[in-house]
This record gives sequence, structure tokens and C-alpha cells, in this order.
Amino acid sequence: MPEDYQDLVLAVYKKMRDNGDLHTILTGETTTRLRKACLKIYDNRYNPKDADILSMFFEVDKIECDDFRKVIYDSEPDDYKALCNHIKGETAKTSEENTDLLAWLIDFPTQYEWINLSDEEKKRVFEVATRKKKRNRTTIIGGDDTSTTRLVPHNYIVISCILLLFICGTSFIVWERIPATVRTPKSGENSMYWDGDHYEPVKDGEQEPGVTIIPLNLKTLTKQRKITLPDTLTKYSLGKVWYKGYGKGHEYFTDSGIYPSDTSRRLKPLSTEILKHSSYDRYLLTRLVWFLCAAVFISLCGFAVSNLEKEVKQSGEETKTEKGEIVEFRSNELQATSV
Repeated sequence: MPEDYQDLVLAVYKKMRDNGDLHTILTGETTTRLRKACLKIYDNRYNPKDADILSMFFEVDKIECDDFRKVIYDSEPDDYKALCNHIKGETAKTSEENTDLLAWLIDFPTQYEWINLSDEEKKRVFEVATRKKKRNRTTIIGGDDTSTTRLVPHNYIVISCILLLFICGTSFIVWERIPATVRTPKSGENSMYWDGDHYEPVKDGEQEPGVTIIPLNLKTLTKQRKITLPDTLTKYSLGKVWYKGYGKGHEYFTDSGIYPSDTSRRLKPLSTEILKHSSYDRYLLTRLVWFLCAAVFISLCGFAVSNLEKEVKQSGEETKTEKGEIVEFRSNELQATSV
């Protein structure tokens, strides 16, 4: 760790830059970007005590100045030329004002705060400042367009939404095609009754009042199902599906035999003419509408999450351990200042 404060600040800056911890602050070592970095830092964490640093660097009276943001905004790129040359290594030394501004940019203790720390505290603060931070989003040091700062997490959100939509859509399609589970008849269950879309085994005398029971037939019990989505029928269903051929509205079943709701009637095999009453295109259109609605909903959720992530301040990216160390360090600052 360098002993000279100016060398120390420059070393910390370079270490943070190499670690990628300055991406959202300084996107390039140019005078224009140094000016933009000052505006960012001012907006994010300006403190009245920073007035000393800013008044010295911009050569204004801190008592008369009531808006340092305007001072920074009105500054010229050439005002940062000496500092820019220093951090790029073109000059070995620079003015105290430049060093103080650089320390302010990287949130490092001021020279007065530093000299009041013990050797142990200095070592710990230096280690914390130069330790690579754990971040939840990708940033862009050296890039030309700050809009790419959160490009990778945005991609994560998009990919997650697509995967969620695919999983939900696939699960729904599989779920609606899974037949009802057939319960194996227990001892004494020698009859069965129609339970809306399939047969259920039952003992004689245990059925609900008014429910018709018939002798147990294992083939019918296991194979007979009512098709609840008739629009899924296609020409490939011919020879595999039977229907109720009387009264209003067709009902379709997976096996031949009696009509479950009226045992005096028998089911008829599906024909091309009857197939015209169903519409596979209508089924696909309905599912497409559901899919688009789900896609819009999940996209809105992803957009909301993305916006929420953008509102998190850079200081919130520090780990809990680092936060504890910083709080402790600030407490030591106050103690040192009061001495």
C-alpha cells in the first residue's frame, strides 16, 4: 500500500478500474467522461461536506455557491485535462485538488479523514476499496454507449420469460390431454357407474341415489372416456372415436359401447360428416389467443422486474459484509473528526 496519499488514491483507482468496479461511474478515461462521472456521483451521493472538494477543484466560493451541480454541468472538458492525464499515467504527479476529486469519485476517504485513521484501519479500508465487488448486473467500462450497462441482465429476464412461457404452455397442453386416473376395483366392487367423463367401480347398493349402475367391465372401465375437447378431433380420429348420435349436441367417447348417460342407446363410430361439427382450427386459434395473453402478461412482469432492477442504486450492490465495514469506517471517521 503506497504511503503517499496521492499515489495511494491513484493505486486504488487503478485497482477498482481493473476489477471492473467503476463501470457504472466512469465509462472511459476522457475529459468528457470525467465530467459525466462527476454529475453521476453528485446525483447519487452528494454530501454538504463535499463542497470543500468541489469548490477547490472548480475554483468557486463554497459560501456563495448554492448549486454545485450547475457548476459541474457548466464546466468545460479542459477543466479535467490534468486529472485525465494523471489517471492515464501521462503525468506522475498532479495537484492536490485533482487527487481530492479523484478520491471523491471513487468514494475514498479524504486526505484529512485518511491521516486520522490508525494503521490497522487504513489497511482494512484499502483492502475493502480494492476488493473486487460482487455485482448483480453487467457494466461497461470503456464502452461508447451507457445504454448497454444492463444488457446481460435484461437478456436473462427475456430468456427466463421465454422459458417460463414454454414450460407453462407445454405443461398445460400435457395436462389437458392426460386422461382421468382409473381406480382399480376393490374386493366386492362388482359394478360401476358413470362419473361425468369416466366410469368408477362401486359395490352394489353404495351408489348415489338416481345413479345408474351396470355390471363391472374392466375393458370399458379402463378405456371408456368422454372427450372433453371435441375440437381436437381430426381425420386421424376416424375409427378411434365414437359419438352420441341423437338429441342436441354431439358427445364423443374413446371407446364403443352403450351411451353412459342412457344405457338403452349405443354409441356410433365417428364419421367424416360428424367430424365437420368439430373444428381443429378453432381449437388452435383458442390456444393461440391464450398463449399470446400469457406472453403479454409474462412480458409485462419481466418489464416491471427490469425497471425495478434499474432503480437500485449502485451503492446497493455492495455485499452485506462490505456494508458493515463501511458503516464501521464511517463511525471511525466521525470519532476522528470530533477529536
